[in-house]
Amino acid sequence: MEPLKITETELWEYISKTADGSTNHKVERWMNSSDFDEALYIKITAIYNHTLEKDPTVEEAKKRFFNTVTPKTAVWKEMLKYAAILIVVISGTYFYNTISSNRNEIVVQTTFGEQRSIELSDGSKVWLNASSTLSYNTETPRTLYLEGEGFFEVAKDTLHAFTVTTPDHITVKALGTSFNVKSYIDGAITETKLLTGKVEVTSDTHFKESVFMIPDEKVTFYKNTKEVVKSKMDLYESEIAWKEGKIQFENKTFKEIAIDLKAQFGKQIRFSNEDIASSKFTGSFDHKTPISEIFEILKISKEFTYKLNTTTNEWIIE
Repeated sequence: MEPLKITETELWEYISKTADGSTNHKVERWMNSSDFDEALYIKITAIYNHTLEKDPTVEEAKKRFFNTVTPKTAVWKEMLKYAAILIVVISGTYFYNTISSNRNEIVVQTTFGEQRSIELSDGSKVWLNASSTLSYNTETPRTLYLEGEGFFEVAKDTLHAFTVTTPDHITVKALGTSFNVKSYIDGAITETKLLTGKVEVTSDTHFKESVFMIPDEKVTFYKNTKEVVKSKMDLYESEIAWKEGKIQFENKTFKEIAIDLKAQFGKQIRFSNEDIASSKFTGSFDHKTPISEIFEILKISKEFTYKLNTTTNEWIIE
C-alpha cells in the first residue's frame, strides 16, 4: 500500500480549522495510520499555538515563530527536530503575551512527557516536569514564576530570599532548602512539598496568614474552595517520583491522575461518567509506558472504556 503523505500546508489547515472536508478526512486517516508523523504534528501545532494572528500561511507563521527567539544551538536543533523543550531569551512580544519583552527575561518550557534540569546563576538548581513553564529575569534569578511542576534545590543566600510564584498567586519563599511546587493551570490544587530546610507559603489574593513549613510537610491550596491545608507527607510523597522518570499516584481520583497524564502525553482526558472520574487508584509507571497500557492496568480495579477522539485530540473515558 502506498504511504499516506501529508504536507505541512494540509496539516496547518487542519490544525487552524481552515481545511475543507476532504483535507480533514485525509489528515484524520493519516493520524490513525502507521504513517503518522507525531513529531511533525507537534511542530506545526506548536507553531500555530504561538502565532495566533489572523489567517497566516504556514510559511509566514513559521517565520514569525522562529523569529521570536534567540536560540542556543543545541536546543535549537532539538526544537526543530522534535518541537520539544524551548530554552529561549525573549526578543519581542510575540512568544508569550504574559512575559515582558525585556531581553533579560528567560523562559524555560517543557513539552509533554519531558523533564529538564536548569542551574541558575546563583547556584540554585531546578528540575522542571512535563508541560511546565519557568520564567525569571537574569538580574533577579531568585524570583521565579512557575506554571506546571518544578523541584527546587535552593543555594543559601541569607540576603536574598528565593521565591516561586504560581498562576493562582501562591508564593513559596525560601532561603536555602529543597522543595517541590505543583500548579498546573487545569489542576484543582496548588501543592508545595518540603524536603529540607524551611519555607513560607503566602498569597496576596487568597489568604492573609503565612503558612510556615518544616521538612516532610506539604501545603495544599484548593482552587475551588480557596482552602489551605497543611499536612504530613506520606513516605512515598517525599520521593518526588517524576524526577526519577515515574508516573506515580496513591489513592488519587482518576480526575486528579488525568492532569498528570495530560502533562506526560499531551492529550486532554474527558470523562463522560462522573463515577469513573471520582474513582481512586494507586499505581506507579515508567514515564515511557504508553497511556493505553496505563488505562488497561487501571481497568483491572475499576471497569471503564476509553477511546481517542482524533478530531478533538482527546481521550474519552466512559
